[in-house]
Amino acid sequence: MERIRSGNPELDRILSGGFPANAIHLVLGTPGSGKTILTEQLAFANATPERPALYIVTVSEPLAKFIGFLQEYGFADASRVGTDVIYVALGDKLAAEPEQLCSLVMDLVQRHRPGVVVIDSLKAVGELMPNRAAWRRQLHELAGFLSAYRTTSFWVGEYAAATASDLPEVAVVDGVVELSREQQGSRDFRFIRVVKLRGSDFLDGYHAFRITRQGLLVSPRLRTAQVSPDYHAIDERLGTGIPGVDEMIATGWLRGTTMVVAGPSGAGKSVLALQFLEAGVERGEPALLVSLEENPVQLARVVQHLGWDAKTLLVPGKIDVFFCSPVELQIDTIVGELFARIDRDGVRRVVIDGAAELASTASDPVRYRDYLFTVAQQFAARNIAALLTLETVDGAPQAKDSSIFYLADNVLLLEMHLEDELRRTIRVLKTRGSAHDARRRTLTIGRGGIVVR
Repeated sequence: MERIRSGNPELDRILSGGFPANAIHLVLGTPGSGKTILTEQLAFANATPERPALYIVTVSEPLAKFIGFLQEYGFADASRVGTDVIYVALGDKLAAEPEQLCSLVMDLVQRHRPGVVVIDSLKAVGELMPNRAAWRRQLHELAGFLSAYRTTSFWVGEYAAATASDLPEVAVVDGVVELSREQQGSRDFRFIRVVKLRGSDFLDGYHAFRITRQGLLVSPRLRTAQVSPDYHAIDERLGTGIPGVDEMIATGWLRGTTMVVAGPSGAGKSVLALQFLEAGVERGEPALLVSLEENPVQLARVVQHLGWDAKTLLVPGKIDVFFCSPVELQIDTIVGELFARIDRDGVRRVVIDGAAELASTASDPVRYRDYLFTVAQQFAARNIAALLTLETVDGAPQAKDSSIFYLADNVLLLEMHLEDELRRTIRVLKTRGSAHDARRRTLTIGRGGIVVR
């Protein structure tokens, strides 16, 4: 199937290569959800002087506003407006006589011979029609005309997703893409979803996106690993780099498994995680540290106090540090960047320091649980050794984090005993398919890291 680009490679991946060409697509969503930015981005991505993009502005906004706001985005080149991308305002004519829509569009298409046609907003014209029957006739005539030309059309409208199935527009078009914005606390979450794509496969579900100076940046939702038939676990014992820990499990820490290190603040979780990564670097294994709590400056200070050179250790190819704020980013964005770095550097060990913070980046508990499961499966399929740190309160995880323990292959519990002298301990709570020593052992932290006795 011939396709056209959306202007965003990740969205093209969701669409199995892009929007089907020579088809009609409906882009719907509430005001402010990003519909116009999406359609302008794809207009500039596909327009050429021979086959320009025709952007028709109806009675939604004045043309001057479209052009003015457009200049704020990196995908827009003002020198191409009027040649490659042609803007036409039909507001005055349609406001006086909305039944002219089809004839006006026909005249513009025959005059400019565009490869892409955008009508923004189509819903605004429909609201001016005398009745529903007249609107249906207008849509039928418009769809028939556009289908007769080798042009890909996008109809933009401020439609609510809950009522979209009853719209005559949905029955006419070949594809439907929904953009939404949800508020959670003090933040807005934006999602894009493909509702319909006639004759084409696509990645269903809600995919997070952000609006930036470069346009829409889409993060496809993570899918469960598509394990190939020849996939097999590697029975390779890994060293944690922590004296006394590796002997606590009979078969050792295996590649392709996920370990959870749980404990209260100050118990030594982050130090243990750093030693786990540094031990991998010593073996020539690139590592990735996803930090949701400490920024790179704080991490460098910890590494220096442990006796390592932060400038040479905390770099891509050794320990790549991905610091992300759970206040600003969504779980889709974080996980997408995580696997992009894994593929880029051939990462063999991963630490997610502050796994509980991921819950605040998901829009709901179900989405959080699904992502944890999928991330763990992706690590297993790639034979990556992973370690997740988890904060506990009064020695127990919070209810929202209980799913992490079910997914983990190994669980280590760090405890702090407030006696005359602070005593730290470590014990193995779980190791899947292997005998282990479940007794408490004393843990000390000093220069060089953790030592278990």
